[in-house]
Parts: sequence; C-alpha cells; structure tokens
Amino acid sequence: MLISDLELLNYRNYPKLNVIFTSGLNVIVGDNGVGKTNVVEAIHLFAFAKSFRTNDTKALIKHDTAKAIVSGTIHIPSRTDISIELTNRSKRILINGKVLPKVSQLSKYVRTTTFEPEDVLFFDASPAKRRKFLDANLSSADEVYLATLVRYEKLLKERNALLKTDDNDEALDLIDKLFIELAKTIVEKRTRFIRELNKVVNEVLLKLSDEHLSVRLTYESSLGSVQNIERNGLKRLAEVRAKENILESTTLGPHRDDLIATINGHGVKEHASQGQKRLIVIALALAPYFLEKDLHKKPIIILDDVLSELDKRHQERLIELLLTCTQAFITATHYDNHAHAIYEVTSDRELRRIT
Repeated sequence: MLISDLELLNYRNYPKLNVIFTSGLNVIVGDNGVGKTNVVEAIHLFAFAKSFRTNDTKALIKHDTAKAIVSGTIHIPSRTDISIELTNRSKRILINGKVLPKVSQLSKYVRTTTFEPEDVLFFDASPAKRRKFLDANLSSADEVYLATLVRYEKLLKERNALLKTDDNDEALDLIDKLFIELAKTIVEKRTRFIRELNKVVNEVLLKLSDEHLSVRLTYESSLGSVQNIERNGLKRLAEVRAKENILESTTLGPHRDDLIATINGHGVKEHASQGQKRLIVIALALAPYFLEKDLHKKPIIILDDVLSELDKRHQERLIELLLTCTQAFITATHYDNHAHAIYEVTSDRELRRIT
C-alpha cells in the first residue's frame, strides 16, 4: 500500500499543492511552521477522514475559504483515486469518483500508522491516549471492531443519559445486555491485538537500539477478562448501579480500560527514561506495519518530527529500518541521511523534490 500523488486545495496553509511521492522512505524538510506536518496530516486523512492533531474540521480549511479538498492516488496494488471534501459542516468522500457511503469503509483502501511529537507522553498521559492508539489501529484493520466501537459509544451516551434520570432501572436493564455484548467484543479484540503486539514490539526495539529492552504489554480491563465479562458482566453493572446513579456516569467498560507496559519487569511510566519511552513509542508506531503479513495491506508509516530527540546512532538505526519499508514519511527541520526521496517545503508553500 502506498500513495503516489497528493493534491491539496485550500488545506491548512496550502492554497494549492501537487506532489508525487515515491515508494520507500520520503522525507519532508523545512523550517518550523512552514507546513511539513500539514502534508503528512493530509496523508493520514485518507485512512480516517480526520486529523491526528485535531477533531475540529474547521481547522483543516484555509482561512477565508469555504471548502478544502484533499485528493490522492493510492496503490493497493490496484490504483484507487480518493478525494475528501471538507466544509465546516460536512465531509464528502469520493472513491474513483463515486461517493463512499460510510467513512468506516475507508479502511478498505488506506491504512496508516502514525507517530506525532505528543506521543512521547504516551505512557505519562491519561488512559484515553492509549485507548486511542488501540482504537485507531484496530479500526483501520478490522471493520467489525469499528462497527462495534461505534455502536458501543452510541449506547454509552444513551446509558449515561439514563443515569441522569430517576426510575431508570427498567430502561438500564433493557440496554445493559447489549452493552455487555459489545464490551466483550471490544475487550476480546483489544486483548488479541495486544497479544500480537507483544510478538513484534521487542523485535522492532532490537532494530532501533543496542540496549536490551524487554517490554511487555498487558490490557487492564475494568470488567475483567472476556470470560469474566461473559459470566459476570451484568452482575458487575448491577452492583455499581447505585454508585453510577450518583455519579451520573458509566464507571465500567472499555471506555475506562488501559494499556499497561513494563520494561525489564518494571512499569514503563515510573521506571523508563525519557529516551527509552521515546524508543518504545516509536516501536509501537511501527509495530502494525510488521504485524501485517499481506504486503499490499501494510500501512503507510507517518513519523512527524521523530528525529529531533534521537541521538545520531538511534536516528541511523531508525532510518535503516524505514528504508526497508514499503512506504514511510518523515518530517524534519534538516536531514543528512539516506532516503529514497527528500522534499523541501519552500517559502511560497510548494513542495519541491531536492533528491
């Protein structure tokens, strides 16, 4: 899977941009603030129809314009032309000129895996950050997971609304069975994904660092294991209902769960250095690529400002690994290593290939 052509119209700070990318490692260089991240953000948009930086669609549209258009050609390996039209109130997605009925169907055409500068706080941030990582990767690879997650989030809103009302027992009894069924599916798929991550994350770390880092990932479920959810899920909800009525919020379920990591047997959050945390997060960002066995389904790798806090040796090892991948994108203020193509963002908002 790779992108060859990208066209932006009134996207962020680009009135118009046309660029052709190559397979392998593409590096985008330029001063801070010129729009490097906007380019890779647009590539990420093809996988989710939303930014990895903001949920505000308005922020993606150039100031004083009504609409932004992001178009690209994806090869999977057959050619697919994708166009995403953004307004303040709507998103319209075209696949080979035909409207895509559901955003969730984008995952059939594009997958990305992304590192952004904020990810260095991955283990220090709230559990929501780590759940977002799980949901993004699972949603892009598993339509059933995405459909289940959408249904769960909708039902969660209904349940929280009921908890704000009086005499809600009968209504909660009616929806809690479905709530548990959806929760079980989400926990099951998240747990399986983490099991798969554990198979590759240390292999990737070995390629990134001379230091021996034994990382172990576990899923912390507020409802317990899949078996416990199946046997006791409804009972657990009944036991906390009085408390939830007071709090007016659902306290158990996948929306409260977490991804926990240890390094050499100790908690990453408490015991890993900042450098070790950065390497682990980079390894997690790369892991979905190496998990996918089908060459044509391997995600496009996007690493925004990934080199700035790495020393020269770790930079070199990361680049060596990326040079073997189907397609990867790096942004940097300067770059003096190998790449299949290097592009420079010019002062007049053009992207010019320089090697």
